[in-house]
Amino acid sequence: MLQGSVNEHGEPLVRIVLLSSRHYRHRHQAVIDTGFNGLLSLPEQLARCYHWRWLGYESYEIATGDVVQEKVFLGQIYWHGHAREVYAVTSHAKDILIGTRLLQQHRLTIDFRKRMVQIT
Repeated sequence: MLQGSVNEHGEPLVRIVLLSSRHYRHRHQAVIDTGFNGLLSLPEQLARCYHWRWLGYESYEIATGDVVQEKVFLGQIYWHGHAREVYAVTSHAKDILIGTRLLQQHRLTIDFRKRMVQIT
């Protein structure tokens, strides 16, 4: 089970672990974004810093309706007790986003009143 919180901006947050190519673990705060149907979105500088493998480009539609083209990297995260390979689209934003594809086999509970997040 992963536990997190809802911040003062109403964003559900959990801490995730990104693995570098040498399997070093790096903890980061991530925003759960139910409007993002991918696995993971992260700043390009993190993908490069951890030596994730660049695969090419992917085009997708963002909330404004604009279609953007971003780089896609292959890397690993530590997820529910296991290393898991993930595809991550990158951006110039500072936030790491967890998309709904990463949550598919799990139950997401967000209690905004208590400011608690659980992924089981």
